[in-house]
Parts: sequence; structure tokens; C-alpha cells
Amino acid sequence: MRNLLFILEFFVLSITAVGIAAPVPVWAALSARADVSDTEVFIGQPFTLQITVSGSDSPKQPDLSSIKDFNVKFEGGSQNSSSRITIINGRIEKHVSRGYVFSYTLTPISSGKHVIGPISVEAGGETAFTRPISIFVKKAGHSDDFRLEMSLSSNHCYVGEPVILTVTWYLSSDVRNARFTIPVLEKNDMFYIDDPVSQKTRKGRRFRLSVNNGEVIGFQGSKEVNGRTFTTISFQKVLIPKKAGTIQMEPSSVVFSVLAGYRQNQSPFGNDFFFNFFNNSGFGRQGIYKQMAVASPPLDLTIEDIPSAGRPADFSGLVGNYRITASADPVNVSVGDPITLKIRVSGPDYLKPVDIPPLSTQKALARDFKIPSERAPGKIEGKSKVFIQTIRPMRAGIKAIPPISLTYFDTDEKRFKTAETSPIPITVKPARMITAKDIKTPAHKSSAAASLKSWNLGIAANYEDDTVLENQVADPVKWVLSPQGIIVVAGFPLFFILFSVCAFLYERKKADPLAGRAKSAGKRLSRSISAASRKDDPLEAMGEILSAFKNYLGDKFRIPAAGLTIVDVEARLREKGAAREVISDLKALFSDCEAARYGGKKDAETRNRVVLQAKTLAKRLEKIL
Repeated sequence: MRNLLFILEFFVLSITAVGIAAPVPVWAALSARADVSDTEVFIGQPFTLQITVSGSDSPKQPDLSSIKDFNVKFEGGSQNSSSRITIINGRIEKHVSRGYVFSYTLTPISSGKHVIGPISVEAGGETAFTRPISIFVKKAGHSDDFRLEMSLSSNHCYVGEPVILTVTWYLSSDVRNARFTIPVLEKNDMFYIDDPVSQKTRKGRRFRLSVNNGEVIGFQGSKEVNGRTFTTISFQKVLIPKKAGTIQMEPSSVVFSVLAGYRQNQSPFGNDFFFNFFNNSGFGRQGIYKQMAVASPPLDLTIEDIPSAGRPADFSGLVGNYRITASADPVNVSVGDPITLKIRVSGPDYLKPVDIPPLSTQKALARDFKIPSERAPGKIEGKSKVFIQTIRPMRAGIKAIPPISLTYFDTDEKRFKTAETSPIPITVKPARMITAKDIKTPAHKSSAAASLKSWNLGIAANYEDDTVLENQVADPVKWVLSPQGIIVVAGFPLFFILFSVCAFLYERKKADPLAGRAKSAGKRLSRSISAASRKDDPLEAMGEILSAFKNYLGDKFRIPAAGLTIVDVEARLREKGAAREVISDLKALFSDCEAARYGGKKDAETRNRVVLQAKTLAKRLEKIL
């Protein structure tokens, strides 16, 4: 009886010990929270919306189609899970925090007070809602010190006729964090949009500008307006209308920060010491920047259809005023010899989409020359586009390469016209006939002259007696130990392991599609800083360093790099444990590069200091992020 009681007591204590040792998992209920980077913005000023989900690491992507006053762009998502263990009164609890973060870029398209949400999030059969967020959207204003203009190469055009849009920003003082919104560049249903070819060869100081959700190359200049000299920043786009109609182009706008004054710090050795020093404002002072926005007047563009009356059958679709010339080499040939025909087309400023009809449709040319169906694409050379084609004369006595025609619609005279090349004189001689004397007999003897050996056994020569037969009784052990058997037997577990690894990597990449880019962001940042340090132009070097850090921080935090500011990442850096000194150094770097971007007052010495600072800062950020 005593032994039985001892066994029961031991059993109860064992159960209790197991209960104490085994951690009890504690799960959080599904919840969702929405956060924005700004609550007061201008029309066209993008900002970040993040939806943080707790209680699930694989929720469905929220449906934001109900948000009507903003253009919404999904930037990706990432898991945000963690776990911790607590021991209270001998009881072990494992707290598992499963989460996910969705990131979006929102661009307001109308002014006023707008409410985002509540937004619903679903996961595992549960639904959670975010709290509503109020966003105050202001219209861009006007200023004597800043102005924005749009202009068109022509306010009247035809369908298919390229029109050059020029956006010019006038400014009289240093600015930073400029973001342009050009609504007409979003009208892909009305226009084909491209970059002018002349932008690549344009001279002058150039830098990147944040436009809509991307970047363009802008050029710095100067212009006098009403007796006052402004610094100008301009860029161009090509608009090719798809359909007829009268379009009112909505005003474009630019949002930026401008220096409004300085504030005195209580101590030059405060937390922002390094930022103040590199802010070019002296010890104890810090620049105060205010947000501004200016808008351009709207523009009207009238687009007409190309008339169908009188349209030639060989109309090439070109609209404008074109010229065509041709040259050939060589011009003294025999029948069948190749002739390189070079055709040069010139006309409007934008020639990228220009093409010529197949030369086989030129009847006079096709009658006397063999024209292959393949041809090289045209190449832009200066203000012309060059096409090269090889042709071969088919008979002797041809005196010239006939004119090549190009039919187009002349927008000046408003009628169809045909441009032609001049005839190119050539001489075509008969091809020389090859005779028997031209054929040389090989010096070596043919192997066919060797004597043949005859078999007198006939088909019986293919047979042997039974001594050549091999015993091929099936032996499983022998097969397993053979190379083929080893490969088959070992292949199944190897295939299973390989498949499991691939599935694991795929699921991890699917859970966080931007993880790979974030992991390699440090290497790209280091390469970009090294490339910038070799630039001769200090301003171009500092602009590339600024863009490199924006791309790096955007990749690390899964937020859009275009238009990224230090304000967008400061809170995230603190969450990662970044020291105040690191954040101050990053502010200083952004400040120096942004000031150089528009001020144009930086020299090689400043560039070298910024490069050294960027390399040091990149190493420190990599350890943190």
C-alpha cells in the first residue's frame, strides 16, 4: 500500500513539473493599425501609408479601391513577427507576436479634408479594421520668388504628331526636397510619352528630379523675368497624341522646402551639434525650413484627325514636314554584287518613331534590284535618322538607282505630300562566266579509288556461333551496386532535399519579396559612393551620393526612394536602435547634398568631405540595418 502511494505521489509531481517546464503559448488577437508619414500635404505631394497587422503573418492584401481622392500605389509588404518567453510564479509563457506590414504611396488629387479608412484586413477567417485618418490637402499657391510654367512646342497638332512639353521652374533661393506633379504625364490613354533624343546630348548642369512616381533629368539655367534674374530648372517630355479632341492640361505643381530663417540652439554641444556644423549656419544655429508649393497655369491643346480625303495608298503615317536623301556605295558593280544603300530622313525634332516603308514596295527599285526582307533598324544621327539596306542589281546595263519616295502629311500646308531622293548614277557590268579552265583538279588521290574487299560469305558474315552469347540473368543486388542503380537509389533523397530547400526559399521570398534587394542594398550603396567620388563635377557627385542613400534607405525600409526625406526614415532609424549621432550625421549629409543640388555653391573640397562622411556613415548604417 505504501509503495502504491509513493508511485501516485511521484506521478502527480511529474505531471506538475511537466506543466511548469512546458511553455504555454499565448497568441494575440487580430488587429490592424494605419499610419501616414504626413497629415497635411499639397495636391500632388506623395506620402506613405502603412498598414500594420498584428495576430497574423499572412493576411490578405487590403482592398483600397474605395480611396477615391488619392492615387494609390502598392509598394510591397513584409513580415513583422517576434516571440518572447516570460516566467511568472514558475509558469512559463511563450508570447508569439505574428505581424505583417503593407506599404503604399498615396498622392492626393484634390484639395480639402479627406478621410482614409476604416480599412478592413482579413486573415484566418477574422476581420480587423483600422481607425480612420484625416488628411488635409492644400492647393499650391503663387509666390514672387518661385513660379512654375508649362509650355508646348505647338498648341495645335494632329494625331501622331509629336509635341514637346517643357516644364520650367523659376527659383530665387536655395530649396530642398522638391517633388513635381505633372498630371498630363499620367494620361496614357491620350498620349504616347517619351523622352526627347536631344536630352541625351544637351549640355549644362544636370540632376535628377522627382516627378510623379519616378525621376527625370533636369537642366539648370538662368532667365531674366521683369528685370529679375532667376535660376531655372527645366525638363522636357514628348507627347504623341493617340486621338483627336481638345484637351485642357491640368496645372502642374512642385512641392519643396525653402529656408525661412534660423533658430538658436541652447548649447552648441547639444544633440544636433554635427548637423548644425554641416548645415553651413555656424555654431549654435539651425536652419528652419517651411513647406511651399507653386502651380503652373493650365494649357489647352487641340488635336485634329488626319483627313481621310485624298489620303494616298502609300501614306506612311508620318505627320510633319520631312526630307529624304540617299547615297550608295559602291556604284561600279557587276550583276549580283552587293550595294550598300544609305537612306537619311530628317524633319521634326523627334524622330525616334519614324520608319520608312519596306523598299520592296518601291516598284522601280524592286524591278531592277534584289531586296532582302531583313533590314537593320534606323539609327539617330544628329537631326536625322539613317536606314541602311543592301541591294543587288539583277541585270547589266542599269544606269541608276531610282528615286525612293516617302509620303507624309504636311501640317504646315495641311495636305499630303511626297518627298523623293535624287537618282543615284551607277554602272552595272555583266557577271563573269566560270569555265572549265577555272576549275583546278585536286592534287591528292580520291579515297574512292582504293580497291574494295569482297565478302564471299554473303549475309552469313553477320552471324556468330553461340560462344559469343553472354549470360544475362537478372540480379537485383548487382543492379543496385551498379553506377546506374546507385544514381537512382541515391537520387530520390537528394531530389527530396533539393525540393525542400527550393520550397523553403520560395516561401521565404514570397513572404518578403523585397528581402533580397534589402540584403544587397549595402553593396550597391558602397559602389555608388565609389563611383561618385570619381566624378569631376562636385555637384554631380553629391547628387549621386544623395540618390544612393535614398535608394539604400528605401530598400532597407521597403518605402519608395523617389522623394524620400530624412523625416521619412528618422523614426524608423530610432526603432532600429540608431544613435542620435548617426541620425545627426545623416541629416548633415542630406542637408549638404540637397543644398548643392539647387544652390550650386559646392567645391571639390566639400565634395571630398562629403564622400568621406558618406563612406563612414554607410558602414555604420550597415551595422544597424
